[in-house]
Amino acid sequence: MTGIVIVTHGEMATGLMDSLSLIMGEQEDYQTLGLKHGDDIGEFGEKIQTAICELDTGDGVLVFVDLFSASPYNQAAMSFNKLKEHHYRLISGVNLPMIVEAFNQRMIGADLETMYQAAMTAGKDGIKEFLEEMAKLEKIRTDK
Repeated sequence: MTGIVIVTHGEMATGLMDSLSLIMGEQEDYQTLGLKHGDDIGEFGEKIQTAICELDTGDGVLVFVDLFSASPYNQAAMSFNKLKEHHYRLISGVNLPMIVEAFNQRMIGADLETMYQAAMTAGKDGIKEFLEEMAKLEKIRTDK
């Protein structure tokens, strides 16, 4: 089973999984990590590496972080050289649609590559603005 790690600033990762459990029920084979004020960044990087190692049972690990090029992302990216024997994909900009899709894909037996691509698509497609969506619906309705 593909492991999933969610790494964010503060408690966002825990909050995402709390929301996911409301939608999909309790999950397994995942870890959340939150960087907090005063945390040692080197130790935080080691926690990310440990999580990846613990969750990689041969199918790889999907790692989500909140911001591209911020500390959680940088620590996960710097782990690539230290974890060459582990296969993982690193995605920034985590949001709830991505997490739901990743766990859905995992439930149906998708591999790591399929999971990350589906999660990226769901994350992007999950971003909508109300008035734009209403305008699209109105256009569809008037074009009929």
